[in-house]
Amino acid sequence: MKSKYQKIKGTFDILPADTRLWKEMENILHNISEQFSYEEIRTPAIESIDLFKQNVGYETDVSKEMFTWEDHSHQQIALKPEMTAPVVRAYIEGGFFRSNPLCRLYYMDSLFRREKPQKGRQRQFNQFGIEAFGSSNIEQDVEVIMVAATCLKALNINDTTLHVNNIGSPETRTQYEALLKKYFAQNTRSMSSLSKKRLDTNPIRILDSKEKEDQSIIKNAPIVKELLNDSEKEDFNMLLSNLDALNIKYEESPYLVRGLDYYNGTTFEITTLSNKSQNALCGGGRYDFLVEKMGGPSTPAIGFAAGMERMIIESQYQVAKNSIDIYISSNDLNHSRQCFSIMQNLIDNNYTVFFDTNKKNVKNQMKDAIKRSASYLLIIDKNITVKNIKSNDEIAVSDFHELLNFLKNQ
Repeated sequence: MKSKYQKIKGTFDILPADTRLWKEMENILHNISEQFSYEEIRTPAIESIDLFKQNVGYETDVSKEMFTWEDHSHQQIALKPEMTAPVVRAYIEGGFFRSNPLCRLYYMDSLFRREKPQKGRQRQFNQFGIEAFGSSNIEQDVEVIMVAATCLKALNINDTTLHVNNIGSPETRTQYEALLKKYFAQNTRSMSSLSKKRLDTNPIRILDSKEKEDQSIIKNAPIVKELLNDSEKEDFNMLLSNLDALNIKYEESPYLVRGLDYYNGTTFEITTLSNKSQNALCGGGRYDFLVEKMGGPSTPAIGFAAGMERMIIESQYQVAKNSIDIYISSNDLNHSRQCFSIMQNLIDNNYTVFFDTNKKNVKNQMKDAIKRSASYLLIIDKNITVKNIKSNDEIAVSDFHELLNFLKNQ
């Protein structure tokens, strides 16, 4: 039977068959984040549109794909399309720069973009990410990449490649944009229409182009590494040296610049070789000037974000089959008070239960209990009988304490 209502295009339901995998993978990410001493942060689903327009960049895909509206007080509101800007806002507003100079935060949240739905990419999607504030040292960059690699390994995601680059300071980026603009202006005849639009507004974004006609042009474009100063080159070499020591395989990617305007220094992306979803699993980098730009003190920072849907598609993590401890049968209303008392005591003692409120006959309840992978069938009527479904052994018990002793001795 077809529902009168359908889910909105670009959204999806996470049904009970899948929620166990989601919960287990979320728990893995929570545990790893806390092992590295990152603390969870949660921010509102809605923010001022200016938070993204002025800090992510007017000409970025993220800004163009926002869900926005004007509220009754004429304030421009947006469903958040990314998490770094909201986390930075909360970092400043919450005064973390005073109370926690070396501040490490992580999040798991739903985000929204009005983009063309694809496998692993929806209009409402979920992201896991971390943000580290307060350290400009290259060791912080190594740790952030180490967290990402540890998470993917724990989720049993294989066949990945870490791409790394250093795009230098904002001054270096400005010089690089001028070089790129000059280079691409000489190749406009062969460029895609999208890249032609980006040439005047954000030429560095052309390097992110996936259009076929742009690829041969991009391959011969100037590389930012030629503009790095000695300190930036030393940092990048130290990053690679530490990745080697950690046995984290990587590729130097001279055209990896990341699509958002706030990045500087280290940039990285982890991609997959499979064809199950979009190939980028995780991406991040430094944004040492964003906190100050948003009204806070000068604060170095680095982070990454990873799409939950894509990680779940790529993961080979196996979830144990769902099961329950005790299937409860109580078909006589006269025994309901005793049934609920025993049920509550079982819950209080950390047992999982399923109570058949449809009151099927005991034969069908046994079939249902087996289907649900229950360990015991508990029948409550004039007597209390508990049956071990696997061994077929059953005994009568007089009260809950006798039942509990039986269960603990199995």
